Amino acid sequence: MEPLGTFAFVLHTHLPYCRNAGRWPHGEEWLYEAATETYLPLLETLADLARHRTFTVTLSLTPVLADQLAAPAVLANLAEYIEDRGNRARADLARFELRGEAQYAALARYYADWYDARLWAFRDRFEGDLIGALRRLRESGHVEIITSGATHPYLPLLSRDSSVYAQVRAGVASYQRTFSDSPDGFWLPECGYRPATVEGDGTRRPGLEEFLAAQGILFTFVESHAIEGGAPPTGCAHLAPCYAIACGARDGRPLAGPTEGYTTSLPYLVGDSNLAVVGRNRRLSMQVWSAGQGYPGDAAYREFHKRDSVSGMQYWRITGPGTGLGDKGPYDPRLAGERVRQHAAHFASLVVDELAQHAERQRGPGLVAAVFDTELFGHWWHEGPDWLRLVLEQLGSDGRVSLRGVAEHLEAYPPTTAIRVPASSWGAAGDDRTWLNPQTEEMWARVHRCEAALEQTVAESPAGRERFLQQTCREALLAQSSDWPFLITTGQASEYARQRFDGHCERFRLLDCLARADLVSGEEAAYLERTESTDQLFSFLRPEWFTARQGRSS
Repeated sequence: MEPLGTFAFVLHTHLPYCRNAGRWPHGEEWLYEAATETYLPLLETLADLARHRTFTVTLSLTPVLADQLAAPAVLANLAEYIEDRGNRARADLARFELRGEAQYAALARYYADWYDARLWAFRDRFEGDLIGALRRLRESGHVEIITSGATHPYLPLLSRDSSVYAQVRAGVASYQRTFSDSPDGFWLPECGYRPATVEGDGTRRPGLEEFLAAQGILFTFVESHAIEGGAPPTGCAHLAPCYAIACGARDGRPLAGPTEGYTTSLPYLVGDSNLAVVGRNRRLSMQVWSAGQGYPGDAAYREFHKRDSVSGMQYWRITGPGTGLGDKGPYDPRLAGERVRQHAAHFASLVVDELAQHAERQRGPGLVAAVFDTELFGHWWHEGPDWLRLVLEQLGSDGRVSLRGVAEHLEAYPPTTAIRVPASSWGAAGDDRTWLNPQTEEMWARVHRCEAALEQTVAESPAGRERFLQQTCREALLAQSSDWPFLITTGQASEYARQRFDGHCERFRLLDCLARADLVSGEEAAYLERTESTDQLFSFLRPEWFTARQGRSS
């Protein structure tokens, strides 16, 4: 049977730099929770499936996270964290048995076994090397790994093309260092896309597609409305002749196209570049993401927010919409497992339906992409890895669906239609407001000052200041992380985010001065060493990437 098309299961994997930046509830424990509850179960699931299934999952890995997951200190602390969680569960077991609370004792035993299994997988199966396990899945063709901006910046709001270039170039360099190869795909942080713009002084700033194409990137992703609201590019340079006629301009207004307009079931070329763009399929993605109707909100699934006051374990289920934390019923893994099977079957049927609808509308196999944050699976949605396994098993047995990577699909079915993508994101209202608003305006003003200062420092720093200059660049990248304005806007950890942002900006200011100085004292050299030990990432970073290049993408 000829497949209807390709289904791309896309997982975006990112955490901000949080080493040496405090512990629970914010800081290093972010790493350990995500690694234990998401990355390990996901690696186990994919490695198990790889034994008897043919599939490819697309996974982005931000350089800032990859760097942390490869750090020996992080891996040692992770093992201690998993062991501690198992011991907490065993202490709960004794406490519940003493009270005669059989149902909660059974749950404590379930958690003790669960954490023991994760510890074994980490230490023995994967030999304490998460990146190595991911590398093997990539080499076997079961995971297509793509890179991203170095510290997950919201690229549309950076004021200098030197910063955009450095973030992209460092992302590519990180991938090359980690996987001894060059990336085919690039995750635009927050799906934030910026087309070419012209500044007040007449300078044309390149669209983000130009930066990616200049680094050899073949494809990226945007939010669904960016595709559905797109328009033919001026000149229709990449369009087939018949399509160019159909979408030509009339009275200065571009027509949508020969049928119903642009669809997220097809990849497109962006403008005059060779970069392909894939839109997130709204129907499939919202089936999981939707707060009111998504699978993770089912009453049988584990409640994330309620924790045991002694151990911090989660012993309750969601129970029902609007149920207060004090009224949650005990979690039942068996009942949750039944719902996982139902939801996996339902999702698999939706994938087939989406591809079948595309086949009716268009000629040629479609490409539908369901895009999610990786940390949803396991951390926020405890049952997520089991659901993913069942979805891949069911679709892998369905001859109508091809489970392959985006690069492989593009090689088989190269896009011939070009599109002009509007400025967009997957944030609130699909624009910049999640990251730029009255609460964060001052942050961006500081970022922009740092960007301009760094260009000057790179040009003027005297010889012998290489380490100071490199650490200055490091702090600039860390201050540009989209996580800080996001956490402030959403109120999830606003005080922590502001402290982190202020700290990176202050370290940048001091190091920037020292990088320009003719002489530095012993005390100033000691300050550099302390800063390097605190923010120790991207050993491959090259200051010349930050050279002034406004209006140039390479």
